[in-house]
Order: sequence, then C-alpha cells, then structure tokens
Amino acid sequence: MNRFVWGLVLLLVFVVTTSVVASSDDRQKAEIQVRKITAMATDKVGRQLVSMSVADTFKLSRPEMVKARRTVGLDYGSFFVAQELVTSGANLADIAAELKTGKTIWQIGDELHADWKKIGSDAKKQNTRIEDCIYRHFLNKKNYDADEERSLSDKYDIRVDAVRTDFNVTPQEMADAQARYIFWRTEAGKLDAATGAMSPNERMAAGLDHTTTQHDTSGGIGAPAAGGLPPH
Repeated sequence: MNRFVWGLVLLLVFVVTTSVVASSDDRQKAEIQVRKITAMATDKVGRQLVSMSVADTFKLSRPEMVKARRTVGLDYGSFFVAQELVTSGANLADIAAELKTGKTIWQIGDELHADWKKIGSDAKKQNTRIEDCIYRHFLNKKNYDADEERSLSDKYDIRVDAVRTDFNVTPQEMADAQARYIFWRTEAGKLDAATGAMSPNERMAAGLDHTTTQHDTSGGIGAPAAGGLPPH
C-alpha cells in the first residue's frame, strides 16, 4: 500500500473516530437535559406542568399523550426523546415495537442516527419552558386556577398519568429537580409592588446559579411544603 493510499485510510479512520466520539458526547449531554424533564415529573404538581409544557411543544392532546405514554411505558423525558424522533420522521408505533424487545429509547435513537445535539438543545429549551410554567403557576391564584381549569378542559387526569419508569431517577437528580422547583416557586412569591413579576430575562439571570442552593430534600420536589401546593 503506497503512502497516498495509507494516508487516506488513516484520514478516514480519524474522521470516523472523531464523529463517533462527538456523537457520544452529544448523546451524554442530551441525556442530562432529558433526565431533568423526567425528574421534574416525579412530583404530582410538577408532572401536571410538565404534561402541559410537553403537550404544547409537540401540539399533542394531553389525554392522547397520557395514553401513548402508558402504551410505550416511557417516563416524560424518554417520551420527549420519542417525540423528537417522530418529528424527525420516525414512527411511534415502530418505536413502541422496538421498546417491547427490550431496547431503550437511546439505543433506538442511535439506530435511527438521531441528531443528539439537536435533541439536547431542544430538551434544554423544554426545561426552560417547564421552569416558566412553574413560575407562572405559583405567581398568583388566577394563574393557578387557570391551570386547573385547563386540565379540566383538556380532560387531563393526573391519577392515570403515571408509568412504572417515572421514578427511575437518581437521588441527586431528584434533589436538583426539587431545587429548581422550590427556587421558581419562591421567586414567584417575590413580587415587587413597583415592577411586578420578573421579566423572562430577569428570571433567566436569577436562575443561573440557583441549583447550588441547599434545600431540604426529605419530602419530594415540593418539600418542605408537605401535601403538595403551598397556600396562595
């Protein structure tokens, strides 16, 4: 093999290796963002708001989404990935069939050559939308009532919106989700009489380092307010 051909072979190996490493890195980053969605939905109020946010993103009927999620047995984060794959041309029925063979949504995504970088970016945006929903939900009683009315209008039943994998999160992921939840619930209560609620940019700036705040993690995402919603 002459030097020119050997050089081409080495270049090809380098390109393929670099591509595989980059794809693996993108997938790991995507999984971090996706698992944040899953962790936030372990709490009933959190799941209600995650449901609302994901349904809006993919223009889905909430009852149909609940039915599909229960059929395929996917937590909200993994369901988000499945919908991203569907948006890219995959068929949900085919994905469900693959899941029944024991494959994970991540393995299926690899086989479909998923754009993990885009999915990670989209999941990060989804987490921001979910945090916006939490902030708005606790901003005042009017918003809380509107969310409850929407659930009734959507025929959304939190009691059936559950699958076995919903709690497949680590203690640290649960603690991080709780920190985010409590942070935005608390910020919603900090209304300035002169300026009103924070703008989206102010909320984003305020939230940059909130995950480092220490919180009581003994009672679920909404702790320390036992029993779900705090008083408005």
